Amino acid sequence: MAVAATDIRVTMPPQPLCFDGRDALAPLLERAFGPEREGDWRLLPAWVNRRPAAASYLRGPGDPELRAFKLDVLRVEGAEIAEITTFGYALFDAFGLPMTLPRENA
Repeated sequence: MAVAATDIRVTMPPQPLCFDGRDALAPLLERAFGPEREGDWRLLPAWVNRRPAAASYLRGPGDPELRAFKLDVLRVEGAEIAEITTFGYALFDAFGLPMTLPRENA
């Protein structure tokens, strides 16, 4: 079963970017998670305005720490993610999220 709805929408305010559907989202996912990617990702679960969210941390090549990168707020319908709204790490403080992850979580 797919986690993302076929017609998933991803936006990144305040940027005018909008990806509609799995096919439109595929190049973005390939760049972030494909074989050519650099660095390691970690996610922490969060809640934003009573919606599930994921705080993303990235450790770039040569960096010993996982650093705050983005906050994805999800709209879930049934068992599928229908929409993801991505914000920058500037909101981490407002939601009590750390700016770096301790090494034991890395």
